Amino acid sequence: MKTEALYHRMPISAQHAVCSLVGWRIQHTRFGSGFTQQLLAAEQRQRWSSDQMLVFRDRRLQNFVRHAAATVPYYRELFREHGVNPERIRTLDDMRVFPVLTKSVVQERQQHFFSSAIKPRDWRMTHTSGTTGGGLRFPTTLAAMQEQWAVWWRFRRRLGISLRTWCGYFGGRSVVPIAQTKAPYWRYNWPGRQILFSGYHLAPDTLGQYVEELNRSQPAWLHGYPSILSLLAEHLLSTGQSLKYQPKFITTGSENLQARQSAAMERAFGVRPANNYGLTEAAANVSECTHGRLHVDEDFAAVEFLPNNGGGWRVVGTNFTNPAFPLLRYDVGDVVELDERSCDCGLPGRTISAIDGRSEDYVVLRNGARIGRMDHVFKDMTAVREAQIFQNRPGVLMVRVVKNPGFSELDERHLRQEFFQRLGDQADVQFDYVPKIARTQQGKLRFVVSGLRDTPEMANSVPPAAPSDVTADADWESRELTAAIA
Repeated sequence: MKTEALYHRMPISAQHAVCSLVGWRIQHTRFGSGFTQQLLAAEQRQRWSSDQMLVFRDRRLQNFVRHAAATVPYYRELFREHGVNPERIRTLDDMRVFPVLTKSVVQERQQHFFSSAIKPRDWRMTHTSGTTGGGLRFPTTLAAMQEQWAVWWRFRRRLGISLRTWCGYFGGRSVVPIAQTKAPYWRYNWPGRQILFSGYHLAPDTLGQYVEELNRSQPAWLHGYPSILSLLAEHLLSTGQSLKYQPKFITTGSENLQARQSAAMERAFGVRPANNYGLTEAAANVSECTHGRLHVDEDFAAVEFLPNNGGGWRVVGTNFTNPAFPLLRYDVGDVVELDERSCDCGLPGRTISAIDGRSEDYVVLRNGARIGRMDHVFKDMTAVREAQIFQNRPGVLMVRVVKNPGFSELDERHLRQEFFQRLGDQADVQFDYVPKIARTQQGKLRFVVSGLRDTPEMANSVPPAAPSDVTADADWESRELTAAIA
């Protein structure tokens, strides 16, 4: 926290340098020795037949289950309790002898999921907050991290994006101090070829400056949260201001990509956004092909689709790329619609038609700025089981919190500070501690619930988004930058 405060007091030129220094470090770990081989192997597998891919998946699953049974306390106990010999688990169908694993169980018994085969010196700690807002912090390995990025870059390279392509990144990390009141609302990561645009300074009177910087720098690739990119697109469409160049690629992550958002981006930028769905827990991955269809990346995780009471299919996955923290039959909290049609692109594996998960409304500040994807506030907050933000007045947030044992006043002060760092004095935050938070008909917990739609206060605000239909998630492009700064 003190380091981040120091960063925020630095001159802007020094902040560019810090972002580039951290970006250099990320380039030499995430894309260092081992990544290229992982990427080439992943790209070779996408040319396999579906039968070859499923044999590969089941072989990895079988070995992973044996590893979990032998080295993870939780699974040693589970196998004994159910009387299961790990040698019996040979295919994805065989996994049904185990109960579905929930995030709350992992939170409660987190240390019981650590594998004794992976020493702490080899851990790479990571974290997630996800749909429920409850934090989960766990280890992975360098090889697992590089394989995940290899699968994500396989998707990008299919579109024509290369590791040398400059990216205009529109994410939710606070690389620009919230108190800053004039441009530039962006910072440069030169080694990573990124222009990191702030997602916390978008307001009717600042959007034009974002467009001016895009026109000046002209990055070929735009990537980020749909809620941010669509605000920029709506600004271009409604004001007559235009880009002086056409980006070649748009990709989205970390939120549902809504049909209205996709259409607005295509009209404004001249290119249709493409989607990749993934999870920090690495329990599933779905990526779009060049024909616009969503394919399950069968070589990355063992994914099951279970009937959901509210309709659709629940996503349950086994993260066989991460031996440090095995998750068998992990309920990721999302619901999908399956697609039985074949795809002419030739990629192996199952296809889905839509993902209904992590759909969020905006948070509206006093000055009219609208903020999406607020889950970063709960990063590493293991004392929070789940949370939800409710708003019925601009600039006023009611945060519903379900506590985990050990939650204290210090945790509340930490949350208040996190909100202030992102929203400044443009929002009042109130906390309501509740025993549980209501779900939707589909069993989903909406992280942000807005009661502001169609009210007079919204008249001068950026237009709200339509209901969601497609999710994309888990892009860490700027997450590690500010995590390292902090």
